[in-house]
Amino acid sequence: GRKLGTIYFVGFTHYCTRNRKGNFMVGRKTEKSRFRRSAQSLCSLMREIRHHCLKDQSEKINQALRGHYAYYGVGGNIKALFKIYRVTERYWHRVLCSRSRKSYITWERFQFLKQVFPLQQPTISLPYARMKSLLVL
Repeated sequence: GRKLGTIYFVGFTHYCTRNRKGNFMVGRKTEKSRFRRSAQSLCSLMREIRHHCLKDQSEKINQALRGHYAYYGVGGNIKALFKIYRVTERYWHRVLCSRSRKSYITWERFQFLKQVFPLQQPTISLPYARMKSLLVL
């Protein structure tokens, strides 16, 4: 039959797909424009707080990440959450390296700093099973 199209609604791309058993399900992932906007806002936040102490930086970055995960943390969207985590991790390293001329931080040193001041890991706040019971198609 005719393939159903994708719908862009409330920051998600909704598309038809099949689950592991082969049954129909509605897949959701972060809309491209919203992902780019979130990444840009996180990057501008990191530029603003570049010269704050590392503890304050990690708290503010984690606060922004928690908000992102709370909204976009739906079942089937874990790849996009890990993608925003990686973008944040790389840009934070870049910002820390640009604090002064002398202070280049190697990736190994940055990994140590991340153990002391960890970034919030992606979490699914609304699993697909719970979401299915809330929605009526």
